[in-house]
Amino acid sequence: MRSDSDFEKLNMPSVSIVTTTPKISNEKLFSYKKCYIGISLDNPGFYGKSLQALLLWGLGNFERVLVVAGDYLRRYNEQIFSGLSPDEAGKASHEFGDLFFEKTDKFFSQIPSERLGLTRWQPCLNSNEYKGAKEILDGLFDSDESFRAAVLKDAVSFIERQKKRNLKLAVSQEEAVELSRRYLLEEIAVFSALSEQGWKVELYPGPELCVLTEMSKNNYPNIPGGLKERINVELKIHQSKAKRS
Repeated sequence: MRSDSDFEKLNMPSVSIVTTTPKISNEKLFSYKKCYIGISLDNPGFYGKSLQALLLWGLGNFERVLVVAGDYLRRYNEQIFSGLSPDEAGKASHEFGDLFFEKTDKFFSQIPSERLGLTRWQPCLNSNEYKGAKEILDGLFDSDESFRAAVLKDAVSFIERQKKRNLKLAVSQEEAVELSRRYLLEEIAVFSALSEQGWKVELYPGPELCVLTEMSKNNYPNIPGGLKERINVELKIHQSKAKRS
C-alpha cells in the first residue's frame, strides 16, 4: 500500500481508506487485481492534484485502474438545474466530458495503457450486462416498496444537497426527484455491469449511496448479480499542509 511519505515526495495530498462496503479486510481488498474510479465531473475532487493522488493511490495498490467518466450521466443534472431538453442535456454533457479529457490528457498520457483504462459513460450503456441489470432494477423499483423508498430517499437527498449549495431547480420538485431517480438507477446498473465485467472494486472519495449500503446487507435478494459482488472503497483525500516559508 502507498504510504503518506510516497505522496509527500510527489507533493501530493495523501489518501486513506475510510471504510469499505461491505466491510472486508485490507488483505482481501488488495487481493483484487484491478479497480475502477467513477468520475463525477461536477465534483472538484476529481480535478488537479486530488485526482492525481486518487489515481496514484489506485495504481499503487492495484495492477490496473479503469477511469469511468460520468459525462453522459450528468445529462440528468443539466435537465434539473439548467432546464435543458434531453437532447440538449446530452450534448452539453458530452462537451463537458470532452473538456475533462482535455484537461487531464497530459497526466493520463504519462501512465502506461496496460495499467490505465479510460472510458466515457455512454459506451457503458450499450453492454448486455448493463441492459440486464437495468431491467432488473427497474422491475425491483416497481415491485419492492422498501427498495423504491431507499432509491427515492437518495434522490431527494441529492436534490436537497444541491439546494444548500444555492443551486436552483429549473424544473418542479417532483420532476427533479424523478430525474434524480433515473440518474441513480442508471448509475447503479452501470456499477453492476462493471462488476460483472470483472471490475468489482470501486474507489470513491466520499460516502456510499444509502441504497447501495442497504444492498450490501443483503436486504434486497433479487438485485443483479454484479451488485452482490461489488466492493466500494470510501477514500479520504488529505490536502497537503502549507509549507513554512
